[in-house]
Amino acid sequence: MHRHGTVFEDLAVEVMAQLPTDEARREVLALIEVVRADPWAWPDVRDPGSCEEIREAFGPLCWIQYMPHAGAIEVREIGWAG
Repeated sequence: MHRHGTVFEDLAVEVMAQLPTDEARREVLALIEVVRADPWAWPDVRDPGSCEEIREAFGPLCWIQYMPHAGAIEVREIGWAG
């Protein structure tokens, strides 16, 4: 199975650093691993007319917003509901 690389936007890096626990960070990283395996499996949520392909994926207590690219995903935002 091919895994895509991962690039983190600055805001996503800041959010990862501010997550409350190591368990929270592990949950976000686990979701990113699932997305890396099949980046186009998650819904496209871009605004009408936008040329940037934005997708969102959800875990039990977290979500990510990302852009799929050939060979990589670009994590733009991370959310935590825990």
